Amino acid sequence: MLDRADAAALEHQPAGTRLASVTATPAAQEYARVFLESGQVYRGELSSPDVTLLIRSLGDRIRSPRVYPILGPASSSGASVVELYPDVDGLYEIRPATTEVSGVATRLRLYRDVKESHRRTALINKPGWEIGVELAGGWHSGFAQINGILPAGAADPHAGTDVEACFTARPELGPAGLCVLGIGYQSQVGARSILWFYTEPRLHLLGKAARGRSNWEIGALFRCGLGSIERTSRTPVILAPGAYVARQIRSSGDGASWSLQASYSHAWYAGFASSIGTDGGPPHGDRVTLGLGWYQ
Repeated sequence: MLDRADAAALEHQPAGTRLASVTATPAAQEYARVFLESGQVYRGELSSPDVTLLIRSLGDRIRSPRVYPILGPASSSGASVVELYPDVDGLYEIRPATTEVSGVATRLRLYRDVKESHRRTALINKPGWEIGVELAGGWHSGFAQINGILPAGAADPHAGTDVEACFTARPELGPAGLCVLGIGYQSQVGARSILWFYTEPRLHLLGKAARGRSNWEIGALFRCGLGSIERTSRTPVILAPGAYVARQIRSSGDGASWSLQASYSHAWYAGFASSIGTDGGPPHGDRVTLGLGWYQ
């Protein structure tokens, strides 16, 4: 049977603050209760081998802490040691458990590991990197796929559309971000479609970011990439400085966040054939894009 009076007692030892000390037969179905804080690290020491710790929230209303074995029956002491990582403050029920039928009583000591708790807190509070995926679509003003002036009698280029996807990375609270690798499909009436492979650095200029809070963001971007034109061997190049405005939608729950973004850029294109007898510059055009991003 569980020693409930002993389970409720608070003791102190150099390794940390002991929260519970219970003696129980693993086959018993009784639990002791203990309050655990999110962001802390707790260690459970079980006196018998092949025994682990079962833990559940009171009423199963919140997610149970993660439990990781540290020492198993192969250790010199013959004891089992586990670490607990709660993500939510709450009252939890604990008991030893084993897959073997045994009437041997097991001593469980549960305490907060102060050193590991400090280390975990420091890691949680240190801003990290978020990675994600962005999907976008938009409009471009159209451009002639030729360097120089259009030949006499040639029709003016028509506007077209863009569809793109991008793998992104950004610091959680930093001023810069990056579309690491993107792929886009650009089409326009009367011209061949282009498949683009690009990267796009971004610099956050306005808007204050705070951990776990949504915010507006305004910044500058610069896209550069290589293209592939269907049924030709030419490799066009795109250079497109621009600006963007985004709404970062953050949650303090599972750490995932969303982004709604609108951007404008003016693109210069190179790598196309030159028209005969002209010295005009490379084609260029405007781009407007709307996108949705997900980050973790």
